[in-house]
Amino acid sequence: MHLAELRARNLRNVERLELSFPSGLTVVGGANGQGKTSLLEAAYLLATGRSFRTRRLEELVAWRGGPLSVTGRVVGRRGSVELAVGVAAGERTLLVNGAPRGLESFLGRLDVVDLTAERMAVLRGGPEERRRFLDRGVVGLDPTHLRVIGEYRRTLGQRNALLRQRRSSGSASGQLDVWDERLALAAAPLHARRREYARRLAEKLATLGPDLLPAGVQPRLAYKPSPPAAGEVAAERLASVFMDRVANCRDRDRELGHTSEGPHRDELAVELNGVDLRRFGSAGQVRAAMIALKLGKLSLLSDERGDAPLFLMDDFDTDLDDARMGALAAHLGRAGSQAVVATSKEEVLGRIGAAELKLRMQDGEVRVA
Repeated sequence: MHLAELRARNLRNVERLELSFPSGLTVVGGANGQGKTSLLEAAYLLATGRSFRTRRLEELVAWRGGPLSVTGRVVGRRGSVELAVGVAAGERTLLVNGAPRGLESFLGRLDVVDLTAERMAVLRGGPEERRRFLDRGVVGLDPTHLRVIGEYRRTLGQRNALLRQRRSSGSASGQLDVWDERLALAAAPLHARRREYARRLAEKLATLGPDLLPAGVQPRLAYKPSPPAAGEVAAERLASVFMDRVANCRDRDRELGHTSEGPHRDELAVELNGVDLRRFGSAGQVRAAMIALKLGKLSLLSDERGDAPLFLMDDFDTDLDDARMGALAAHLGRAGSQAVVATSKEEVLGRIGAAELKLRMQDGEVRVA
């Protein structure tokens, strides 16, 4: 899968950008604040319809005004496709070959794996960040997972509203029986998909070579569902497990005013050589673990599609020496993955010999280095 052309208008400090990319490695250099990350963000927008930096569409539009547009041509095993993302008056438009599309049908045209500063929150932030990491991974393989997430969130919201209502009014309504069942039915597929994705990703992590990670480092991934019993049963029994647990927790949930157990409380543990990165990991260990997780995700997408995804990486040189930067570039090349990486260090731009294209960003404008 190859992002052949990328065009952007009025994206943050980038007024106009037009690029053709090779199928291999592109390195983007430039000082901080010059637009390197915005270039990566443009590619990510074209792949996902979203930003990796913000959920607020208006923050993407240049200060001088919009509308914002990102367009591009993607070439893959299924042929060539034109994609476009527009933002105007706070509304997003997604186009495939000029025709409007919803997010679910837009996704999968350009698969992407990104490693940016914002993704460090997966291991440094709260459990909701790790749940999002799991769900983004599942959506990458199957965009219909968006519906599974939406159904669970809507059902959970309805049950929580009813719990709060009953706590305040003392109502003896039998509506909770209905919503308990609906919640269990919505929780089962969400859990099953997360569990299977975590299992497959853990297998990929075990295959990463020592040339990509510090000597002796072994990453480990463990999915910890809520309730714990959900991790021990076959998929066809999950709904009944959730139903039993929701029923047993009803009195406690009434007191709390919200649902105390379920996929909205899932956790993902990530360790390096037995060190819990959430609690004890150094900056270097967190970076190494995130590289491992992202390369595992890249491999899963490649297996699923038969076509390697686009790899985006900001601060390419952070916590990587020359040998590991070279090993990472070689790994991406062997995987057949197109990559666009950014660095703020001029000397790094000159040292990466594997790059097919080197660019330099300054004041939101790009030129060949």
